Amino acid sequence: MTVTGMKIGIVSDKPLHTNTLGKAVEEIGLVVAVNTSPDRVSDDEITDETIAAWIIDLADEDKWSDFLDQVLDTTTVPILFGEGEVPPFNSDEFVRWQKRFNKKVRSLLTTSETIVIPELKVPLLSSSVKEEQAESNVSQKTPELMSTESQAQKISLPANITKPLPKGTPAPYVWVLGASLGGPGAVKRFLDVLPEGLPVGFVYAQHIDNNFLPVLNQVLGRHSAFDMKHCGHKKKVAVGEVHIVPVNHQIQCTKEEGVIFVHNRPWQGLYSPSISHVMKEFALCYGPDTGSIIFSGMGDDASDGANAMTDSGAQVWVQTLSTCASASMPESVLGTGRSSFQGTPEELAEKLVQVIASRYQDAVIVDEHTGDVSIDDPIYPF
Repeated sequence: MTVTGMKIGIVSDKPLHTNTLGKAVEEIGLVVAVNTSPDRVSDDEITDETIAAWIIDLADEDKWSDFLDQVLDTTTVPILFGEGEVPPFNSDEFVRWQKRFNKKVRSLLTTSETIVIPELKVPLLSSSVKEEQAESNVSQKTPELMSTESQAQKISLPANITKPLPKGTPAPYVWVLGASLGGPGAVKRFLDVLPEGLPVGFVYAQHIDNNFLPVLNQVLGRHSAFDMKHCGHKKKVAVGEVHIVPVNHQIQCTKEEGVIFVHNRPWQGLYSPSISHVMKEFALCYGPDTGSIIFSGMGDDASDGANAMTDSGAQVWVQTLSTCASASMPESVLGTGRSSFQGTPEELAEKLVQVIASRYQDAVIVDEHTGDVSIDDPIYPF
């Protein structure tokens, strides 16, 4: 499917890159609607419904964490993050880079059949009205729209979890979150609505440039009740924690105690990190006390992991395809026949709360003398 004529926004804090990125997207017939630095992007531009996707290229992600937080909170279209260093325009290396880059941009905007830009949360005007009132539409965008997008309603902690396990307690349930293109925004929406005190921890595998990991950590944790951490060697996943899987190093989970080991070797295969590898490790370690949610992404990573998860008694869910920036990865999981639920990020969070509360209700033991809470539900079934 052609993407000719679709509008793209480019934001970079590297002046030399803005021109190169603009030329790269124009090569495939896209229109560069915005091409500027983070400090010059207006609120109206971020929420402009005529821009089909954003390309964000930053050298100093920490400096622009507030901008990234705002973009993830307010925009309703796909975002391509962290393309790393762009080669010189006239070099041989640039030709190879541009081929990879253009493939990602096309995937960001299309699937095999349809454009998969998520539906906006405000009514869209007809094409004729848009042409007549384009300037008026921009001027009428208000801070209330941004507030509506960014302040999601948190789910209430279920009544049966009367004495939540404190943060730092080894999590009785550990779920794997997997994502690629369009993933950070979806995962943020999911985490933002989960209640504090839910007895679960997460391991999050995201296909992304390694340089973007520190700011991903900051942005995801800004409004979440969960603490963001990088996977540490010989560490356990605790209640109220999200452990972000390293891009350059394999991880392993031991059967005996659920400890994560970070190895000094690269991931094998096409994907870094390998979401399927992570899913297999935690399926082997936690059995039915784990599960996996696959969010927006390109490629077929996670399909092998889905088989391993369900074979161990765990559940696998996916983000609804129509709400994905790139639907190919959740679609490949659906193709295995192993996914048992689809939903928006908020619906996935609601479903997880229900499942965890049900498991917790059946397994929780309260000491009648001390009131201490324990879980009679083995984390490790081996």
